[in-house]
Amino acid sequence: MVVKQPPALLGVGLVAALLVGGGARGGARAEAQELAPLVTMCAGGSSTLIAPCQSTILAVQSIRGGISIAAASGSELAGTSSTLGRRLGRTPRVSLAARFKATVFDIPDVLGSGAALLSQTSVAAYSIKATAAVGVLDGFSTLPSVGGFLSLDLIGSLNLVFLQEGDGFSENERLISIGGRLGLLRESFTMPGVTVSLVRHYGEDLNWGDVTTTGASLNADITTTSLRATIGKDVLAIALLAGAGLDWQKGYFDVRVADPGVAGGEGVLVGQNMTTRRPVYYVGASLTRLIFQMSLEAGWAGGFSTLDGFQGEYDPEGITPFVNLAFRLTI
Repeated sequence: MVVKQPPALLGVGLVAALLVGGGARGGARAEAQELAPLVTMCAGGSSTLIAPCQSTILAVQSIRGGISIAAASGSELAGTSSTLGRRLGRTPRVSLAARFKATVFDIPDVLGSGAALLSQTSVAAYSIKATAAVGVLDGFSTLPSVGGFLSLDLIGSLNLVFLQEGDGFSENERLISIGGRLGLLRESFTMPGVTVSLVRHYGEDLNWGDVTTTGASLNADITTTSLRATIGKDVLAIALLAGAGLDWQKGYFDVRVADPGVAGGEGVLVGQNMTTRRPVYYVGASLTRLIFQMSLEAGWAGGFSTLDGFQGEYDPEGITPFVNLAFRLTI
């Protein structure tokens, strides 16, 4: 006789497998578009431009990824692994959250020189995120104590990422996020909460550096799609959660690298679409009092693919850590 598992319990198994598999492959490489052809286009046959082109294109990848994770971070709704559901079966439950975040990522040290340096620079990005979520579907009960299957929340966020002029940025980055959370299991006395979320983050075009004064500059589209799977459970007075996911960054960028052979100091310009993908892991704890909640979350995003022939200190495969503190009101 074959015993069938409820869909919600299968969901718990899938999330657990993702978390365990992600931990076992802690050094797994993120997928990225092949960068060597972009370096070739940038250098244009000049051996003196290979190193600065390598560093600047790696900087595009890292900066775009660092700002994206500063906006997306870990869980899409702070402090909870269950969907919101509805009040009294009809009225949507609403949650408002404010999140304060810090992210650190490394980039090749190309500013201040027309040639690539061997060192690297660490960039700290601080951000504020305001999120509103609405529970629109309660979902189904697969067993008397197992509910919330296919419940649904809609989510919208406003993000402001603070970037320093000393790191080469000319202005801060603003992003809008829209998406949803699908419930696989609502937390109960015996069962954890399990959700899967899909959110799209739309940012402004980013400007970094100045080829006439620093030797390199770039413009990049900051657009990210974030997939997250989160599992959590109340433990005494504290609720714990853990999650894993993937971030896709896709969009157009262009870089300009100083070239003494180009009149007017305009340098060499190369533009192209770039798609990168990397894993994200996070854990968190929260404390709830009636309708108010405070939560702390920390995690990291995996690195990018390496670039053959790059000799600098910067490691594209290095992780990007983040931490955030959130306050949430649910009514």
